[in-house]
Amino acid sequence: MKKILLICLFLPAAIFAQQRFDLEVYASRFDSIPIGVVDFVSTNDQQIDKNLPWEVIAADFDFSGRFSVVKSSVYDSALFADSGIGIYIDGTYTIEDNKITIECHLRDVENRNLIIGKKYSGEMRFIRAMAHRYANEVVEMLFGERGFFESKILFVRTEGARKNVAIMDFDGHNQTPLTNTNVINIFPVFNGKNGVIWTSYQRGKPDLFKGSISTGAHEIFIYNRAMQVSPAVSRIDGMIAFACSRRDVLNIFVSEPDGSNERQLTFHRGIDTSPTWSPNGYQIAFTSDRSGNPQIYIMDADGANQRRITFESRYADAAAWSPRGDKIAYASMGEGGKFDIWTVSPDGTDAFRVTNMAGANEYPTWSPDGRLIAFTSTRGDRSDLYVVRPDGTRLRRVTTTGDVTMPNWSDF
Repeated sequence: MKKILLICLFLPAAIFAQQRFDLEVYASRFDSIPIGVVDFVSTNDQQIDKNLPWEVIAADFDFSGRFSVVKSSVYDSALFADSGIGIYIDGTYTIEDNKITIECHLRDVENRNLIIGKKYSGEMRFIRAMAHRYANEVVEMLFGERGFFESKILFVRTEGARKNVAIMDFDGHNQTPLTNTNVINIFPVFNGKNGVIWTSYQRGKPDLFKGSISTGAHEIFIYNRAMQVSPAVSRIDGMIAFACSRRDVLNIFVSEPDGSNERQLTFHRGIDTSPTWSPNGYQIAFTSDRSGNPQIYIMDADGANQRRITFESRYADAAAWSPRGDKIAYASMGEGGKFDIWTVSPDGTDAFRVTNMAGANEYPTWSPDGRLIAFTSTRGDRSDLYVVRPDGTRLRRVTTTGDVTMPNWSDF
């Protein structure tokens, strides 16, 4: 992958350490941190006409749900004071030919002193990436945690009978196709930082394919006379879980990262499918209809200790284990036949309805920090991506193209 950013730290480490302590004290006072964002200023006559970095930074903060953002075209002490804001961001940019240098400053509202500054340089087409990088820096300064603003989301783009795998930034921008076929490609999942595995009908039946996100090259991966669907990759060791119909019905199998040494974990006459790994790699949640209707089950990574954990509805599917390991999100059908997103603890307790909105709300996937759930909501023949906090608050729509389904959110 190309190196696109040059990052320079302006302040000495000793000064930064002192200010870091002050930032932590400030951050600890709020559930949603008040922060101002001021329009950046050009150092020459060249102006940015799109992807304004200060707008991207402000949007990132708002998206995360961890900030209360106030935007202003210029520094406005009265506005910031009225909003209870103690820190704000301003900056400058310089455009020369097709290159841009952006300087971002986090400042104290009271005296306008610089707390921390960063400098990014690269081609104009990477403006959004530079802004996302700085937003991540600020999150780490304030919370001591990594931000997800450089993460990606795989999804399936529906075009009539065709379904192709694509990728986009976490905020819906820069949508890029990864497959371009006239067949069905579904269930994409990340395989490391640059890989993707999905189910494709390129050979007339579902098999698992794998490919490179950066080059677009792909090849058949796991295949035989049976069907292979719904792959899942362990973030611990790259082990692959998937559903296979080798004995006429779908059961859960696992293989080594290279597809070798396939092992069957479930042995039921019903359908077992849609596996998802726990973040520590010790367990797998999956969908099974062995009780009569599809429900979420959990088992150890070797297939032992299988048990049901969802009971609140007659249909539950598409489990997604949270990065923190404390919750499993899934789609659940209510009495009216409509799907909504729910969460449940791995021991089957604390089932909670996250969404209660029109349309079919399905395919949950967690942000890398576990603070948001992305999902698709279908109205009519259109399906778009939404995000929401696990407690059901701060719901927001991410895409408007109407052709997004089966999302899978990357790691940091």
